[in-house]
Amino acid sequence: MLSINKSLAVIALALIVGCSDKDSVNSTTVNSIPQETSQAATQSSNPVAQKPQTSNSQVNSSQNQPATSGVDYLKPVNDTFVIPGKRIGLITADTTRADLVKIHGETNLKDDVVLRGEGTVSFPVTKVNPTTPGALTIFWTDESRNKISHVAGFGRQWKTLEGSLGPGTSMSGLREILGEFKLNGFAWDNGGFVYLEGTNLSKYKDKLALRLNPGENAFTKNQKQFAAVSGDSIFSSTNPNFKPLDVRVSNMIVTFDKNISPGMF
Repeated sequence: MLSINKSLAVIALALIVGCSDKDSVNSTTVNSIPQETSQAATQSSNPVAQKPQTSNSQVNSSQNQPATSGVDYLKPVNDTFVIPGKRIGLITADTTRADLVKIHGETNLKDDVVLRGEGTVSFPVTKVNPTTPGALTIFWTDESRNKISHVAGFGRQWKTLEGSLGPGTSMSGLREILGEFKLNGFAWDNGGFVYLEGTNLSKYKDKLALRLNPGENAFTKNQKQFAAVSGDSIFSSTNPNFKPLDVRVSNMIVTFDKNISPGMF
C-alpha cells in the first residue's frame, strides 16, 4: 500500500513539473510577440528609419523644369546683379528671346525697334519688365532675336556685383567706387559718358558704359555751372561745377561680345 502511494506521488509530481514547463514556454512565446510588434511599430513611426518616398509627380516636376541656353533656370529670378561681360541677372551671352520667356514670362516682354546713330541704325529690341525698377532693354543683332548686341535701359534695381553701382548712383558715390574719373561734357550725343580707363573698374572698360546726367532742374537753377561742364569736352569728376547739379548715373550699357564696345552706342 505504501509502495502504491509513493508511485502516485511521483506521477503527480511529474505532471506538475510538465505543466509548469509548458506554461513557461507559452509565457515566453506570448511575451515575445508584443515585443516584435512594438519594434515594428516603432520603426514605422520613426521618420529616420523609413526610406524617403518620391512620388511620380515630384520626379516629373523635376524632369520637366525648362532648360535655357547657358542659363540655370533654378536660380532666383529676382537676381538683379550685373557682371559686365558675363551675366545680367540670369541673362548671358547665349540667352535668346525664347530663353527670356522661360526666365521672365511672355507677358513681361515687349518687342520693339529702336533707332541709334542719329536714326541711321535700327535695332530690334526686347524690353523686359518695362516701366518697373527691374526693367532692362535687350538690343539684338538681328530680327531673329537669337544673339544679344548689348543691354541698356536698366531700372534702378540693377547694380553691378562689384561696387554696387547702377542707375541713380550719385556722382560722389561713383567717385567712392571708381576713384577720380573723367567724363564727357553734357548736352550733346555722347554727353555724360564716363571713361573707365585708369579707374578701379578699368577692367570693364570694353564691357560697361556709364552715362551721367544732371538733375531735372539743374539747367534752370544752375545755368552757369551747367554751361561750364557742357559740350564736346572732357572734364574731371573733381570739377566743382558738378557739385550743385545733382549728377547721377542715368543709364548703363553692358556688352558680352569683345568685338562690341559699349562706346559704340
